[in-house]
Amino acid sequence: MHKIIPDNIRMGPPALRVKNIEKVLAFYEKFGLRINRKYQSENSGTLFELGFRHRTDHADRLRSLVILHHDPNTKNAPIHSAGLYHFAILVPDRKSLASTYLALRDSGEEYDGFADHLVSESLYLRDPENNGIEIYRDRPSKEWQRDSDGHIMMDTLPLDLDSLVSEELNKEERENAKAFPNGARIGHIHLRVTNLEKSIKFYHDKLGLDITATWSSMGAAFLSAGGYHHHIGMNTWNSLNGEAHTIGVAGLEYFTITTPDGSSLDTIRSIIHESVIFEKQKKQQQEDENNKNQILVKDPDGIQILIKSELE
Repeated sequence: MHKIIPDNIRMGPPALRVKNIEKVLAFYEKFGLRINRKYQSENSGTLFELGFRHRTDHADRLRSLVILHHDPNTKNAPIHSAGLYHFAILVPDRKSLASTYLALRDSGEEYDGFADHLVSESLYLRDPENNGIEIYRDRPSKEWQRDSDGHIMMDTLPLDLDSLVSEELNKEERENAKAFPNGARIGHIHLRVTNLEKSIKFYHDKLGLDITATWSSMGAAFLSAGGYHHHIGMNTWNSLNGEAHTIGVAGLEYFTITTPDGSSLDTIRSIIHESVIFEKQKKQQQEDENNKNQILVKDPDGIQILIKSELE
């Protein structure tokens, strides 16, 4: 098995193709996001990189959380096709989750639901074009339980919102709640896939991610690098034996995996050139050879994965 994804990866921003940019931008601005960068696509439309102010050792800069590709003429994806189930925004602590819950609720946004997953606590909602979003905080990894096979135990239990808010926020903080007061980043991506076994084989056998939990009888699986509960989730709940993902339709355009340095990318690039699974992608890779900081590959459903170095 080729293990081409290193353990110390992070998830980067997903790119979403949207029709109504004004409406979608207004939605994400409620999150406290601002436009980091705006530029024209080589093929069609305008791209908007949205992010929070992020503190580094060197300077303040905007770290992108989501990329919006405005294409007013894009078509909707088939209802049972592969694509995005949700992208997940990870907040640094429980207090941030409580504050974000109140701020977005009070802004008029409606939630799809709430859950305690044992390893995390989560809020669920959708943007104006039906892209799923999870906002969550992790419990400390030492509290994560494992089954007899060593798999991380996850579940979907009710989340006590009143307890969350009352335990974490005082009266003043509840009355002046802010969305993402301490920033956030992408924690994981959850995909709709058409064949669970094929997708697991690709992400595990080819990319080398570890299987952390399998709910095969329920049509879902979770994989990660470095012992995290999951960087990639997948399910067939509404897409079993459906249509593959089509590039250029509304919704997910690609998601991003970032590696810590260029040497990891060099290893990944060499394996991609040698691997039969990427045979059809070699031509595109060779065309992008002058871009040394990123690699674009596709999973069995045609979902695009941008693997790039964090070094700019």
